[in-house]
Amino acid sequence: MSRWLIATMTSVLFIALVIAVMGFEALLADVEAIPQPDASPYLGPTMVVAAAAVVFLATAAGIREGNPGVTGLVAAAGTYLAMLATGAVGYSMSRGDGTELLVFPAGSALSPFVVGSVVVALLCVLGGVSAARHQARQRSADAAPGGEGDRR
Repeated sequence: MSRWLIATMTSVLFIALVIAVMGFEALLADVEAIPQPDASPYLGPTMVVAAAAVVFLATAAGIREGNPGVTGLVAAAGTYLAMLATGAVGYSMSRGDGTELLVFPAGSALSPFVVGSVVVALLCVLGGVSAARHQARQRSADAAPGGEGDRR
């Protein structure tokens, strides 16, 4: 499979898992994704789309080269920063208050929404890159002379 296809599937899986995790967090722990009542209804989805872009790019880059574990950690850190930055800009624009650029990330840094998304990003990228690497090793072993695919 193409690395772009795997990166796309990993990003879609990330979005689906974030929705599922947030649903369970809201159901079991009674927490809101965005606790600010005056936030736009599009703030949470925008944060998830920004994080999905990070997951897509990290997966595509990690398949080509790099350690899957390190790629997963880079994706987790990038997801954390992208979600906080997107949330800060979006919330400060909806309120018209520039101080929210600092206040929103400080209040959301350890929220279950952000932390859960970071964990999901780590697992998705780790799994996507590892699966792609395994598939590439299998393909090269099958194509090698005397490999599984060479039997007649």
